[in-house]
Amino acid sequence: MPYDNVYPPMNGGMQRCFHIIHQLAKHFELTLIIHQSQAGFLKSVAVYPALAAVQVYSTKDQVLKDDLFSLLPKKIAHSIRYRWYKQELKGPADGLFLQYYPVLNALLKQHKYDIIILENLATLNAVSIIRKYDKAVKIVYDAHNVDSNLALAAVEKRAMEKPMQNVINAAEATLGKTVDAVIACSRHDLDELDKLNQHQLKGTVIPNGVNLPNHLAGEGVLLYVPEYILFCGSLYAAPNGEGLLWFYNKIWPAVQESFPKLKFLIVGSGTAPESLQALKNDAAILFTGTVEEVGIWYNKAAVAIVPLLTGSGTRLKILEAMGMGLPVVSTSKGAEGLAYTNGQ
Repeated sequence: MPYDNVYPPMNGGMQRCFHIIHQLAKHFELTLIIHQSQAGFLKSVAVYPALAAVQVYSTKDQVLKDDLFSLLPKKIAHSIRYRWYKQELKGPADGLFLQYYPVLNALLKQHKYDIIILENLATLNAVSIIRKYDKAVKIVYDAHNVDSNLALAAVEKRAMEKPMQNVINAAEATLGKTVDAVIACSRHDLDELDKLNQHQLKGTVIPNGVNLPNHLAGEGVLLYVPEYILFCGSLYAAPNGEGLLWFYNKIWPAVQESFPKLKFLIVGSGTAPESLQALKNDAAILFTGTVEEVGIWYNKAAVAIVPLLTGSGTRLKILEAMGMGLPVVSTSKGAEGLAYTNGQ
């Protein structure tokens, strides 16, 4: 899993990973390689007891031994070590691979696995190492997005260089040859990936989901008129910043004209980028930063908005708002892949 934290899950990708492993743990012997400390992850057992049986290996808990390359400057050492591990000369060094390689390599030497699931495009580099030890094991790729679509949008906005887009496109267009099967968030995403692979892709849909709260935001008699509209999402994600700026410039003035006392609440981790400075300076807009519990903020809102112009996968923020009983207003791109009925 290519995340610094898995529990508690703080974004959509983490939520998807966590809920999938929780269900797998109920039915299978499960081994995890994560970047979060083992102790941090195992706090989840108090709420999700099925995870107590999972074998957890953390890259943070590994003490890396010095080798011949350690005598070199760090950047050069990483570059040479990566090529030594991969037994190939092409391409830039993958820092994530260098983190999980010692753990993966040791486990593959010691154990035989029936299925190995790779979460997100960042872990596809593991395939060559897995096949070195076991050519028969089934490798399943969990596609959180159609990353080539995100790359295209990033290149058009000059947020990504063309060579990196080509690498991403090549990785997705060869999934049918690289892995045994793909799971996707929606039929829309799976069809796009299948088309990229000349319809030679084996796969199925595992939709995203969220835990339902003990009570809904709108349940019972409201003692006050909600004073906020709400956006919930990480400010590290470029599509969120782009969507918020578009909403602020194009939609928010009309909303304020009709509802001058309404406040705009932006809940999520990360520091607002420079492009959102106008929002930070607006007294009617409140940035909460990282919060431990989103439910109390949903309870303050009359409606949740998802003003995304680009993106892929399916938005956990929409499922989360719906789960809280809160109406959602979204762009069609923001709601892409979800089985909703407009107006209901």
